[in-house]
Amino acid sequence: MTSEVHKQDGPIILALDTSSKATSIAVAKGSQTLQSMKETSIEKRSEKLWTDVQSLLAQASLTIRDISLFAVCVGPGGFTGLRVGMAAVKGWAGALGEQVVGVTSLEAAASGVAPAPLVCALVNANRSEVYSQLFSFDHEGVPVPKNDPIVSTLESALERIVYDRKIAFAGDAANSYAESIMSTNAAREAGEWSIDKTERCVAEDIARLALLKHARGELSSAADLKACYIRPAEAEIKLSLGLLGSKINRTRKG
Repeated sequence: MTSEVHKQDGPIILALDTSSKATSIAVAKGSQTLQSMKETSIEKRSEKLWTDVQSLLAQASLTIRDISLFAVCVGPGGFTGLRVGMAAVKGWAGALGEQVVGVTSLEAAASGVAPAPLVCALVNANRSEVYSQLFSFDHEGVPVPKNDPIVSTLESALERIVYDRKIAFAGDAANSYAESIMSTNAAREAGEWSIDKTERCVAEDIARLALLKHARGELSSAADLKACYIRPAEAEIKLSLGLLGSKINRTRKG
């Protein structure tokens, strides 16, 4: 059964997050989540993604052709995972002629605890680092950046916000480093820091934020959707330094 009735209550949204070690998918009708899932294993993620999406859509009595808005996490996060999710959404939206909303992992983390006065979103990165960004919220609950996203040590991330008093921390790195965050001098002096420890399905937060962005016309075509990497992939760094080319040349000479 298709969706003229469904669409009267808002767009039918397929939201996807593959930016971390967990894959999450959500199907929503306007502000109502119809079905969602979270898979903690990334084994064969690119092979399983379409099967998982089909299964979730079937549970909601929908097909991919019923989707009128695609939403996807554009990073920052794991490079391979991001490319899997974004390529899938670009393909589906492009084939169906539908528009896309890109949501950063930091926006998604922050939006899950709206309407807190200030939220510091912390997302795990490699090398014991974190992605971080501070947000306030507008009257609709959309995250408003207070600084630029960075990748750094936890200590450097916290140094950017020590002047603020009441802050909620959200995201997988906020959970991972909760004890370290709350034991800092800044936390003790502020006395009003808190950690959001809710186990979230990130795709559900992406779907909710996508609906708000959709209402504002903050949309993208499949072709124009861009990733938010913060830093280049390791292979790109090596290529820019000439390390990959040197290795290839040595191999050819040998």
